[in-house]
Amino acid sequence: MARRRRGKRYSTFAEDEGLNLTPLLDVIFNLIFFFILATTIRSDESFFDLILPQTSEAAPQELQDQIPEILVSRDGSLMLNGKPVAKDELRTEIERMVEEDDVKRVVLSADAESFVQQSVDVMDLLRAAGIEEMTQRVRARP
Repeated sequence: MARRRRGKRYSTFAEDEGLNLTPLLDVIFNLIFFFILATTIRSDESFFDLILPQTSEAAPQELQDQIPEILVSRDGSLMLNGKPVAKDELRTEIERMVEEDDVKRVVLSADAESFVQQSVDVMDLLRAAGIEEMTQRVRARP
């Protein structure tokens, strides 16, 4: 029996040019692009998640934008106008505001779960720095 010789038509996988990876790469790049767009972009700013104390006697008060605000978190860390600050830096910054900007009033927002002593320490610091008026920020009960 005579053997037939295989032509180009009957080539094996090893003789082929190789696997075409273009569709696979397209899918991978589309997935990467999707995940980049779907992820949330975080900013460098950090904020405290404050739960303000509640009162039934709270009256809405119009506050001006130039009044500095100090935030006291549960763990006692402080923020001045949205920027993290240490206690000694806070006093220096408030003294500078009193001298240069003639600031006489400050808004103090403390977390409802923070210790009262932390707020009292900040109040003492503000008095020593020359602040005449302090407003405690609270939330009205629903």
